[in-house]
This record gives sequence, C-alpha cells and structure tokens, in this order.
Amino acid sequence: MLLSYMSKRLRRHMSETIVSAAIVLVVVVVLIGLHAERVDLLAEMDRTYEEMEIRCRVTSANGLGEIDLPITEDYVATVCEKGGLLYPYVKDVFLLETYKNAEVTVPPDSMLGIGTATVALHMTNDPDSYAPTREAEFHYTDGYSAADFARAEPVCLISNGLEEAVAEDGTVTVYVIRGGVSMKMKVIGTYEDDENTVFGAWQPLNELIATVGWEPSVGSMAFTVADNRQLDLTKSLLRDFFVPASRLNNNSELLGLIVDDSLFTDTMTVLERSMSLLNVVRTVVFVLSFGVIFLVAYLNIRARRLELAVMRSLGTRRRALYSEVLGEYMLFFLVGAALATAGMALAGTVPSMSQMKTVGGFMLYYLFGVLLAVVQATSGKIMQILKGKE
Repeated sequence: MLLSYMSKRLRRHMSETIVSAAIVLVVVVVLIGLHAERVDLLAEMDRTYEEMEIRCRVTSANGLGEIDLPITEDYVATVCEKGGLLYPYVKDVFLLETYKNAEVTVPPDSMLGIGTATVALHMTNDPDSYAPTREAEFHYTDGYSAADFARAEPVCLISNGLEEAVAEDGTVTVYVIRGGVSMKMKVIGTYEDDENTVFGAWQPLNELIATVGWEPSVGSMAFTVADNRQLDLTKSLLRDFFVPASRLNNNSELLGLIVDDSLFTDTMTVLERSMSLLNVVRTVVFVLSFGVIFLVAYLNIRARRLELAVMRSLGTRRRALYSEVLGEYMLFFLVGAALATAGMALAGTVPSMSQMKTVGGFMLYYLFGVLLAVVQATSGKIMQILKGKE
C-alpha cells in the first residue's frame, strides 16, 4: 500500500523527484571525490614518514667542520650498540676515521716509487656518505657498491693515482703506521682525488687495529632518523648529546649537530595544510547540502500541507506521516546515489567501502534535514490548515 502510494507520488511529482535526486547525485559525487583526495593525502603523508630521509651530521661546535672531530667511543656506542640511548632512534650510521700517515706497498716497477707510497687512509662503513661533503665521485667495479663497506670483507676504494699500486690479484696492502698493522684489501673501485687516498672497510680494519690494544677514534659521524614520526622526541634526545654543552665529550673541542629536516618539515607542512583545507571543504559541503536539502524539502512539503492535513484529519498518526515522507525522500536519495555510483563506475572509478560509508553518513544528514523540514512545514493545527486553504 505504502509502496504503491510512493510510486504514484514519484510519477505525479516528477520534478520534485528529479530535483531531489540531482542534489543527492551532485553531493555524493563531491563527497566521494573529497574522500578519495583525503585517502591520497594520507597515503602521501605515510610515504613521507616512511621514505623521506632525515640526515643528522655531527659537526664542530660552530657547525663548520665535519671531518677530524673528537668523537669519543661513548658517542659511537650510544648510536651503534644495542642498549645505547640513541640506538632505537637512529639508523644507517656513517662512521669515518682518517689516518693521514699510512702506506701502501707498491710493485718495484711502479711509477710511485720503491717499496711504499704514503697515503691518507679513511676507514668507513659507507664511503658514499663522505662524497657529498667533499663533492667526491666514486666509481665501483661491476658487482660492488658502498654496501660492501658495511660487511666483514676487507675491501677498499683507491684514488686514481694509486692504480699502479694494485697487485695482479686486484688487491693493495695498506700499512697503518700508528697501529703498526697491515692489511691486504680487495680494490672494488676508484676515487677521483689529486692526493693518494684509500677508503677501507671499517669493520675489518677496526678489528685488526684492536688486536694491538689501540682503540681508534672516530673523526666523522652521521646517521638518519629511524622513525620520522618520532622526530621531535629524537631531536630532543640528540640535543642532549650533540650540542656544545654535551655531557659525553671530555675533550676541549666541543661538538654540535645539524639535523637536515627542512625538506621533511616543509613537505609535511604542505600536506597538513592541504588536509586541513580538505576537512574545511568537506564540512562546508555537508553544511551547504544540509541547508539546500532542508530548503527544498520544506518548500515541497509546504506545498502539500493540505494533503498532509487531510491525512491527519482522517486519522493518520503523525509518526506514520513522517515515516511516509521520509520514505519518499529516502527513495529520492537512493535514486540519486545509484545514478552517481553508476556514473563513476562507468568513468572507471568504483567507490570503495570507506567511500560508501561517507555516503551513508551523508544520508543520515539528508534524512535529518528532511525530518526537520516536514516537522516545520506541518506544524500547526489541522483545522487552521484546512481553513487556510479554503
């Protein structure tokens, strides 16, 4: 009975059906689009948190020097060893120690001289981290990369002027004068430098030097933030250790720290502002759509006041009356939402479950606006409405 009456109403008042369904169609399309944009923004924020590198560089107290610093063993343990205070908050630690007076063994027929050649030896676990500081360019042999310096194999890079020091088996033998130890290292690439320099893998050289009871000191250190979501906490902890008032450094020369987070901060600021703007637009769409729906429903229902008053005079309960009107507008909503969904599907965009939940939330606002309109439009005494129409 009710469905029959509603179908007649739809046919009898086609313009009302079209207007109401069109409003729903437009709002549903806009809301789904805004929801998709919000999902994209959240995904971009997650990618920024997960993938953008925030690099921290230990410097001199004035922030100008990054090489040959008095970085004590306590600093290294704090970031590199499990149990260290900063260990959970940093990753990809770069260490560099320089020995300016080392030697490499050279063949007798070499142009470098007889027996040995003086070199500067850099012990590191990641030579590529050194490159931006010195504007260096490393050329690796096929199959090798900077990652090999983080392993236990004794490998090295040599300056292009030391190529004649490479033995037939592809190695060079480096002698550390201060420690009094020597190590044969496999050459996996060259380094463009006017001076004789060698980059050797940190771990094997460090272990070898430790066998003579001499603990090397790190001259350069950098690392990246492990979790960008904890940037503020990480910076606070770092500040306690790598500032001029550092509590670990017992040397006369004090240290500082540069956190290169400007790109991350700028990117997140743009994304957060976009998210805030999107939320404002979404709220405005809800408010405007609520107002339009209320106005359209109020005008349509007010035009039917006599019809509704007659129904009430014949004994129709107010609750049943409201249910009938809400049922009609619910049908309008379903028609508009179905058309919007079908149109987007034809365009190649199938709404997700979360997007449909947003549409469901809008439906509640829609029905609430209609309910307010029908209450407002049908308020008053039945006889006064009937007489007023006469």
